[in-house]
Amino acid sequence: MERLWKWLKDEVIANVFHKDQNDIAQSITRFEQYVLQHPDEVLRRMGCAV
Repeated sequence: MERLWKWLKDEVIANVFHKDQNDIAQSITRFEQYVLQHPDEVLRRMGCAV
């Protein structure tokens, strides 16, 4: 779970300017959609698959 949280922070929060809270929420939603569409990458990043 920590790896998923780090990935979220790296993709959505770190070095990204968000104009308001809604913009942050939209970025998180896009990240969630990406994660759901790419389970192989999730497993790889979590150290569970090649």
